[in-house]
Amino acid sequence: MPRTNTITPPTFDDFVEGEQTFIEIQDTSLTSTDAIQSIIFDSSWATLFTFSLILSLILGVGIIYSMLRIRQIRNAEARYYAQQPLSSIAQRVLGVDSAQTDDSDLYSRRWRVILEHVNSENANDWRQAILEADVLLDTAITNKGYTGESLGEKMKQIKRSDINTIDEAWEAHKIRNRVAHEGSNFEISHREAKRVVSLYEKVFVELQYIKR
Repeated sequence: MPRTNTITPPTFDDFVEGEQTFIEIQDTSLTSTDAIQSIIFDSSWATLFTFSLILSLILGVGIIYSMLRIRQIRNAEARYYAQQPLSSIAQRVLGVDSAQTDDSDLYSRRWRVILEHVNSENANDWRQAILEADVLLDTAITNKGYTGESLGEKMKQIKRSDINTIDEAWEAHKIRNRVAHEGSNFEISHREAKRVVSLYEKVFVELQYIKR
């Protein structure tokens, strides 16, 4: 007998099951796409946030550094102009007598700068105060008529009858030499720095360069 091919027509339930399978496949596809987009989106924001954070830190450091440098420059300018004598125009504007702007007034301004250094909280400023005080001492000794290639040579010519505080000058000058030669390696306490500056002060008071 010849074989008979029988084809079973699809039922309504078959159509429903097929549609559900298609919907499930489509939902799975949409879910995968959303996940990929979410990963890409989150990754972009994370990169942007990291970049912004690094940039903000760099700018913050730059701003802080600039502020510190400006402060240092202003302090240096203040010290410089404090040592400069007033011009004739400034004297007339301020009503200052020219006799009040002699060398002693200049020394007083320089001495005030030295005191600012030694009264700071920075050890480097203490050393700077000693160095500047020694320069001022050299100027004072030179103005007294003593000559020599160094301050030490000039002070060797001085007798105690000429300057009563010559011993104090020598003691301060020896410590200054250690500061100059050893630099930041020379350890000095705040109390000792003030004591050394007070030795210079005694000499300047005797020479009438400053007043107590």
